[in-house]
Amino acid sequence: MKNTVAAVVATITLGLALGASAQVPTGRIVTVDLNRIFNEYYKTPIASSKLKETADSFNKEHEEMLANYKKEIDDVNKLREEQDKPEYSADVRQQKKKALEDKLVETNKIQHDIDEYRASHRKILEEQTQRMRTTILKEINDIINKEARDAGYQLVLDKSGNTLNGVPSIVFSQDSLEITDDIVKIMNKNQPKGTEAPKPADNKDDKK
Repeated sequence: MKNTVAAVVATITLGLALGASAQVPTGRIVTVDLNRIFNEYYKTPIASSKLKETADSFNKEHEEMLANYKKEIDDVNKLREEQDKPEYSADVRQQKKKALEDKLVETNKIQHDIDEYRASHRKILEEQTQRMRTTILKEINDIINKEARDAGYQLVLDKSGNTLNGVPSIVFSQDSLEITDDIVKIMNKNQPKGTEAPKPADNKDDKK
């Protein structure tokens, strides 16, 4: 009787074990280097080039504003010297003083405009940069998700980042588990003619 009970218990236990193991995902856990994929995606340098053009245009206008401001400051200094010259009559000195006051108001406004221009266009560039990164990262993430589903991967981990302690988020992984090269090829398969994808970085000494 005891042997029969033991056999039944063993059979039930074996059945539960088989059932539990059947519910465990069988897909592999793989890694990607999102930073490398981002940098080697052909759209990244194109977007970066457009951002640089915008930044160069802003910088050129900013430099012109600064040059005009410098000219106004030179005029202020000249008026400041002239208002105290003894060879001028009191009326002329008073006129110079009034002209100086008006010029100071004007230069203060120019300085304020420059500060506002610098702040607003810095914000514009930051927002454009963020939109560019968000758009490209979404495209990368969509491709990774599709490939992971099609290949039956259980989990995809990013090996490019560090933890809050400044150490790699993945301490060790086998090279055979990394699919970065595959994702880069997929991202660049529709690369238009005449454009060139960034060359792969040398990661031999990369300690990230």
